[in-house]
Amino acid sequence: MQNKIKRTEKATLKTFQKEIPSNYFFKKKSKEYLRFIKNVEFMYKYNLKLPPEVFKGKKLIDFGAGTGENTIYLANWGAKCTLVEMNPIAHNTSKKVFKKYSKSFKDHKFINSSIFDVKFKKNFYDIVHCRGVLSHTSAKEVAFKKISSALKKGGLMIFGDPNKSGGFQNMLQRFAIYNFSNNDEDMVKVSEFLFKEDIDRSYAAVKRTRREIIFDRWVIQSQDDPSISEVIDWMKKSDLKLYSSYPQLPNFYNIDSQYHKKITSIEGFKNILSLSEYLWMTHTEDDYKFLPKINKSMSSFSNSLQKLASYVANCNVNTKIDLPTFKKRTSSMTKEIKNLNILNISNKKSEIFLKESFEFINLTKKGDLNKLKSFVKKTKYLFKDAVGIRHTDYVAYKIR
Repeated sequence: MQNKIKRTEKATLKTFQKEIPSNYFFKKKSKEYLRFIKNVEFMYKYNLKLPPEVFKGKKLIDFGAGTGENTIYLANWGAKCTLVEMNPIAHNTSKKVFKKYSKSFKDHKFINSSIFDVKFKKNFYDIVHCRGVLSHTSAKEVAFKKISSALKKGGLMIFGDPNKSGGFQNMLQRFAIYNFSNNDEDMVKVSEFLFKEDIDRSYAAVKRTRREIIFDRWVIQSQDDPSISEVIDWMKKSDLKLYSSYPQLPNFYNIDSQYHKKITSIEGFKNILSLSEYLWMTHTEDDYKFLPKINKSMSSFSNSLQKLASYVANCNVNTKIDLPTFKKRTSSMTKEIKNLNILNISNKKSEIFLKESFEFINLTKKGDLNKLKSFVKKTKYLFKDAVGIRHTDYVAYKIR
């Protein structure tokens, strides 16, 4: 295993020394930086349920810190940071980022090392941070176990990586690019030829160069994304308890109160969690487009539910319930329940999506690049807009 780990590290380092995905960050202007920080604070405070105050005075280690773009704001929220990064170019850039943006450069440490080689104090850090890194290793579970050992009891793990199902479309793209390429430059050309619109969207979202996007998404050889279940299993083995995630995992079935004798957690039910991955796989539209459709489809159900609940609301000594009226409202509710299918819109979409996926692989294997491009241009859902929800963040606490 050690030889495989080193081979993968060497290949990854070679790729990211050619094109560093986060090198753009150091070039941000003050206005861009402030906008970035505002968005990040919203993400942490409202999506991950971690207000900036959580980081004040904490000892934090960031594994695979890159150029420091995902550590600098944690430092300025009060964390004393140790940045571990194996790429010497990114490592040196992270120092420049901290000198430019941090409130106190001397409070932070920088270590040029791989995750597998770095030495650190176990059970020492208040916070372990690792995002978008372990997928690029050949032993992600081993790496997760090691970084978890840095965390002390009651400490906080912030871990993120692309999701296996959410990255399904990305993997199809990689398959085609590899089939029509013999080297890195071929991969750049084929990527632009087949997936120009996807690269355009990525470039509009984050001002990396197009080559940086292509190298980060497709040229990088190790992109072994974990499933939700894998991450949950890793956490369990490392005595970590899931606290929050983004995108959020389905928790509408998880309704225990503090008075229940036996409290359960949603992470114990992997089949339910696959619902999220199914939606992430086929995701194309942004929420502001997709949610109104779901909302509209549930209008009758919502009205029926509110009418039934409101009819018996504030029941007291003076309340009178008319049996025919009550029957009418319960019958209406029963009808709406039978008609309710919150996945109906997604299911219809998925039928087309899966057929398009099959045809994409079929055409790729036939080896006609021009026909494949024509097909990609005509697809209704495959490779459109968001091209799946790739990245997932998890927050967990070390329980012992």
